[in-house]
Formats: sequence, structure tokens, C-alpha cells
Amino acid sequence: MRVALVHLGKKENLRELLRALSPWVEEAREEGARLLLLPELILGKRLEEGLEESLGELAEASQLFLLAGLLAQGPRNRLRVFPKGPHYDKIHPYLALGEEGDEGVEAGEGPVVWTLGERRFGLALCYDLDFPELFRSYALMGVEAFLVGSAWPGEYGELLLVLARARAAENQAYLLLANRADTGSPSFAVAPDGHLLGLKDEEGLLLFDLDFAFLEAYRTRYPILRHRRPEAYRL
Repeated sequence: MRVALVHLGKKENLRELLRALSPWVEEAREEGARLLLLPELILGKRLEEGLEESLGELAEASQLFLLAGLLAQGPRNRLRVFPKGPHYDKIHPYLALGEEGDEGVEAGEGPVVWTLGERRFGLALCYDLDFPELFRSYALMGVEAFLVGSAWPGEYGELLLVLARARAAENQAYLLLANRADTGSPSFAVAPDGHLLGLKDEEGLLLFDLDFAFLEAYRTRYPILRHRRPEAYRL
């Protein structure tokens, strides 16, 4: 399955977002991608009238799924599948003292699995990567790939890569992460064995082919999930 993610900076309004995004959507469509992952809070911490309707129309016109990070009523920090799909509300708002984060944002209630064809994707946002329990929960639900929107600060960019590669490797799943270009951290994809498939630190599109036959063979050869002993430890 071909998938895409876009490394895109925060935009000030809907018109600016659509102008910047449309060429990448068209390129993803022409390259045969089934989905395009956008970063977290692509318009920042602002509610914008018409945003969801416009993204839904863009997804329908391009005949691919758009996953976009936005601020929703609540407020909630949300990753939503367009044109018609589920939404995930960030379970772990970032509330570090002295840093801009998710102050005033309501926490989401639980994990969300999105099914595309026969494939299962787990949705997450940024700071969620610090919590391996969420990603292990997804793996136990049969998820094969994680889709993560992010606005990760550049000063912690090395940590971002460490966490993402660990979440992919320990759960033997693909991980795609679209980061906001204005934060200074990259966007990238990670294979189920933890190696980096590709990385982008300038605005633009990344395309990847998810090889689910490789994933199944790798999980069969190294059955980590079957070797768990939950009776021996308690979280």
C-alpha cells in the first residue's frame, strides 16, 4: 500500500493552508497514494470555520484519505480522517511547565483504530509517543501501522527519532510521522524492525510503500507479541 505524508509548516488561515496543501495532495494522488498524513494543529490552536468541510471536499476530489491535525470543539487536539472516517482526540495533552503546549485542551478518552481495506491503523499525536502503553494497546488490537501527527520542538528532535523507532520496533509495526515544518523537527517513516525508511526536514512530500507481506513474515519470525508474559509484570 502506497502512503504519503507532508512536511508542512503551520498556516495562518484556511485559504493559505489550501493553497499550500493542494499541490501535495495532487502529487500524492498522481503517485498512487491511498492516504496523506498531515501534521498536528496545522492551523495552530485556532478554531477555523469551514476547515473540516474544506478538507473533506479536498479529500473527495482527490480520491484519497487525508488525515489532518486540528483544534476541535472542547477544545480537543484532534487527528481526523477525511472525507469520512473516525477521529482521534489526543489522550496525553502536553502540559510541561514553562513551555507552550496543550493548556486548556481536554484529553481524549481512548485509542482509535482506523481500518482501510484489510489494514488496521492506530492514530496518535505527538506527545503520545512518550507513552508506550498506547502503542502496545494498538498492537494488541491488531494494528499494523501507526499514523502520528506532530508538532515536536526541534530542540528535542533526536528524542523524537528515538521514541518513534522504539514504538515501531517494540510493536513490529510501521510508523509514519508528519511533523510541522516550523517546529524544526523532521517528518519520517519507520519500518517494523525499527530502521528509518526516509526523512524530510524541508517542506514537501514523502512517499512510502508499506509492505504488509514483509510485516507478517517479520512478526512470524520474531513473535514478540506472543512471547509477552503479562502475568509476570503489572503496569
